[in-house]
Amino acid sequence: MLRNVKKLGQSLILGTAFAALLPLWAMAANPEDIASQALAIAGQEKHSEALDLIAAQPFDMRETYEMRFAKARILAWSGDYKASAAEYSSLMTDYPGNPDIQNGYGYLEYYRGNYDQAEFHFTTVLANYPGYGDAQTGLNKVRAAKSDKTNANYRWRIDLNAGLSSFDNDQQDWNDQSIRVEHVPGKIAVHGSATRFERFGMNDIQLMAGIRSNTDNDWDWEIGGGVTPEADFRADVTGLARLGYKFRLDNGTILHSSLGYQLDDYDATGTVQTLTPQVMAYLENGMILTARMIHVMPENGQDLTGFLGSGLIPVTERLDLRAGYANAPEAINGVVIDTESLFGGLSYQINESLQIHGTYARDDRESIYIRNGFNVGLTQKY
Repeated sequence: MLRNVKKLGQSLILGTAFAALLPLWAMAANPEDIASQALAIAGQEKHSEALDLIAAQPFDMRETYEMRFAKARILAWSGDYKASAAEYSSLMTDYPGNPDIQNGYGYLEYYRGNYDQAEFHFTTVLANYPGYGDAQTGLNKVRAAKSDKTNANYRWRIDLNAGLSSFDNDQQDWNDQSIRVEHVPGKIAVHGSATRFERFGMNDIQLMAGIRSNTDNDWDWEIGGGVTPEADFRADVTGLARLGYKFRLDNGTILHSSLGYQLDDYDATGTVQTLTPQVMAYLENGMILTARMIHVMPENGQDLTGFLGSGLIPVTERLDLRAGYANAPEAINGVVIDTESLFGGLSYQINESLQIHGTYARDDRESIYIRNGFNVGLTQKY
């Protein structure tokens, strides 16, 4: 009997001690810690275990901001987009204007392929918090995905262009018209074009064809060539090749470096070879910067080197502005001439398949004359 009383007393003491320590344990297991553990487990692709850990917590803890936000993220990672969307929607109602929630909702829409909605969430976050790096990364991913989707959706592309040039002297105006058709059956794109040039009171028609890579690999390439039957001032035969490589930086910037080569053969004046090393920077804000060196090697003449720099700025989702400057050699009728150029233009995306564009250029050809060139065109994809 005495032994049983002692055991009962020990049990009461242990129970009292456990009850006293329970609040301390609960304080140690705070929502931030549990949410962090769940996210870490989910990061190992153990989504069910992470969700079970959250579900095992007391109701009051499960309803905290940290636990609900972690649950929404884990549901999105697991592919349960419907449940994740419901959780995010509830969180946005309870915590309006919270950038972390809206950023997470942006990633959910990105995973679902709803790129317009994802872009809305990311741009809203960045409008209020410009330094929010994760939202900028998400926006870069969305824009790249939208571009890939647009490119992947078309199999045919038609470009129509028309240009007119006037001079500050008595020289007759130049004009040209072109059509280019590209077919994209898979990883290779093939294209052909015809361009009518009117110069010096004469007309030349140049026919070109080529193939290029059509993948998202880091390496890309292009080869092509063409002829101008009975040429008066254009090259009789033209050949070209280009090889490029993309460097992907951690901040989302892509540097696309390439080397181009072109050979123009003029029956009257010999060959002209052109090398064009180039770097294009695709920045995280959508801007595109281009730097190009132009080295021209005429068979009968002195080698000349110049450069070109340009930039494209997205003004709206549909409207882009571009401008640039060049001081580089150019072959006209087989004769290489140094030309200083200022140019600019805009393009407007009417819908996913139709774009219109216009450009203006002012060329100073070795101070011999000034040319003002205007070009308009459209691009249609099918």
